[in-house]
Amino acid sequence: MGLLSQGSPLNWEETKKHADHVRKHGILQFLNIYNKVKDRQKDVLKWGDEVEYMLVEMDDSNEKVRLVLNGKDVLETLQEKGEKINPNHPTLWRPEYGSYMIEGTPGQPYGGTMSEFNTVEDNMGKRRREAASVLNKNETLLAVTSFPRLGCPGFTQPEYKPTPVEKGVSKSLFFPDEAINRHPRFSTLTRNIRHRRGEKVVINVPIFKDENTPSPFVETFPEDDGEAARGALPDHIYMDAMGFGMGNCCLQVK
Repeated sequence: MGLLSQGSPLNWEETKKHADHVRKHGILQFLNIYNKVKDRQKDVLKWGDEVEYMLVEMDDSNEKVRLVLNGKDVLETLQEKGEKINPNHPTLWRPEYGSYMIEGTPGQPYGGTMSEFNTVEDNMGKRRREAASVLNKNETLLAVTSFPRLGCPGFTQPEYKPTPVEKGVSKSLFFPDEAINRHPRFSTLTRNIRHRRGEKVVINVPIFKDENTPSPFVETFPEDDGEAARGALPDHIYMDAMGFGMGNCCLQVK
């Protein structure tokens, strides 16, 4: 995740007023930087990785596994114990889209020699152990791409219901706004994309059919205002929120 600074993000109507200015000066900035460095040679290649983690609660008594919406607290604890004490700490921790997510990176970029590859796995392990050490007894880290029950009723801890109304952030039938990181960047991004499109995002994934799957498979949405019925396809699983993409985990090398 990129730089997050404090401020008041613009809504879509306000953003449109500045769109041409941003485009023009973005191009000018790129050209100025390019002309400044285009003749540089033999720079050392610096690179690194990002691993995103989900925070998961194992509720043995109720036989449930849920995403824990305490990413902000975990993140602050990791930063207090790491980079805020030691600027050369071997790990860095940053927020991610989901309030149940954290992102870990190496504390310093890797260099351009082959020996750097020998340190990557060790640093990944260090990050995982470091994050796991600050979790509660019944919590763990999950780094699979998508939480299996993402969007199902009661998939978060604490449990929140979606707010499929216009004043909501995502207006999702499945993904509660509380599962979105509380930094205003993320809620504004989610709302602005919806307003720019003029509708919610539409995701349709073909359903796997076995002998018990109705054909055609057609979902019904009790709280739908008509938008889901228009967007959902037969024989598909319908999703309507950015959280079904940005709320997933991945490994990035850059």
